[in-house]
Amino acid sequence: MIGRRSLDRLADMESWTGHEVPRLPGSGQPLALFDSARRAVHPTGGPSGARTIYVCGITPYDATHLGHAATMITFDLVQRAWLDAGHEVTYVQNVTDIDDPLLERAARDGEDWIVLGMRETALFREDMESLRMIPPAYYVGAVESIPAIVEKVATLVDRRAAYRLDDGTGDVYFDIAAAPDFGYESNLSREQMLAFFAERGGDPERAGKRDPSTRCCGAVPARVSRRGPAGSSGRGGRDGTSSAPRSRWTCSATPSTYRAAATTCSSRTTSARPRMPRRSRGRRRSPATTYTPG
Repeated sequence: MIGRRSLDRLADMESWTGHEVPRLPGSGQPLALFDSARRAVHPTGGPSGARTIYVCGITPYDATHLGHAATMITFDLVQRAWLDAGHEVTYVQNVTDIDDPLLERAARDGEDWIVLGMRETALFREDMESLRMIPPAYYVGAVESIPAIVEKVATLVDRRAAYRLDDGTGDVYFDIAAAPDFGYESNLSREQMLAFFAERGGDPERAGKRDPSTRCCGAVPARVSRRGPAGSSGRGGRDGTSSAPRSRWTCSATPSTYRAAATTCSSRTTSARPRMPRRSRGRRRSPATTYTPG
């Protein structure tokens, strides 16, 4: 998990302009949600007043749709319920601004993938403002996160919780022996997990893995210029994300969000992007969304 200090080190991606949340009279009830690990409804959070929430955001290669709206409205309601109950809320959302669908759409349309991602992200922010969604305190792009991902993967390898394949790719996989409770959140059997993994972009049959159920969590980064095409490292073999399995199953450092983005390790996302209209910066907001006095 990336802590608040790590988030503060990331290059600043702009969030959207928020609206003050009105305070209702009285005190809200504690929020309880279904816990898939325990298969029952339980109160959220611990006894303290602070609550944290992370929402996996968009891959900005096309206009957002009702499915995106449903996700954002659902978690917006969670935040509002927490706020109504008197909790301080820290909200983090990501943007997967480097991924196979984005690169493929840019190549199909003959467009710079950076410009495409910026344009669709700007449209998404406008949608969120129109829906009066509470903006995240931290709005984090995948490209900006690469240094933190590299650091985290290196830590896992050092602690022998992850390992490199011996096939010359440099790909790193998590070792589930380091997590005795692996998969407990879903309550799925191992056979079910493997079936879902294969169906949703995984690579259970890849040679050299210690366990078929683990996903690639990184690779050796290539130090090349951001200004070239994504994945054009010139090293030969697999580059970019075109040969990597897509992931819609988790929000981790998968090949799709890591390998092409590794070409941008040495520069900030915003450094090579066209100037866009200025908006409120999510990082500069107070981590606690506050009420309008009622």
